[in-house]
Amino acid sequence: MATYWPQWLTQPFVSANQPQFAHDVSAYYNPYTRLLYRLFNGTLEVKPPGSFILDSKRKEADDHMRDHFRTLCNSVITPRLHGISAFGTRLAFYEYVSATTRVTPPGIAPDPEYINDMAPAERWTHDLLDLSGAAQILEVVRDVLTMCEDGEQLKLVISVSIELMPIAYALIQASTL
Repeated sequence: MATYWPQWLTQPFVSANQPQFAHDVSAYYNPYTRLLYRLFNGTLEVKPPGSFILDSKRKEADDHMRDHFRTLCNSVITPRLHGISAFGTRLAFYEYVSATTRVTPPGIAPDPEYINDMAPAERWTHDLLDLSGAAQILEVVRDVLTMCEDGEQLKLVISVSIELMPIAYALIQASTL
């Protein structure tokens, strides 16, 4: 069967389309997540929850988020960009404001003499599985939809995927188009 899509994208759809999954809607979550990455050219860096206790891993995640904002800042056409950093289901929410180039939460500079925590665990206060975490994600989604002229594309992204990161990165990428 000839297809436009690469094999890494089509294979999960073929697997999900087996008779034993005929009534299992969750079999399609992974394939559609992969499709979202392909369509929106998003990036995803996964950190296992066990690494959350390490200051260095939290700093690395914080640095990556700030680097993503630096990469996108010259092409932003919306007032804000949102970002979500996740360790397992623990979430930290970031925001870049175009007019001021401000990123929140603010970065913490290294102490010249002492080892200090430059990405405190308290930043990851929301849990994806708690009501507050879900509410925060929905608030970000509503804000991005409001900022984007063509909200229909983003509504499709949200309705197809229930996974956090594809939505977050698709929204970040879509808001810079």
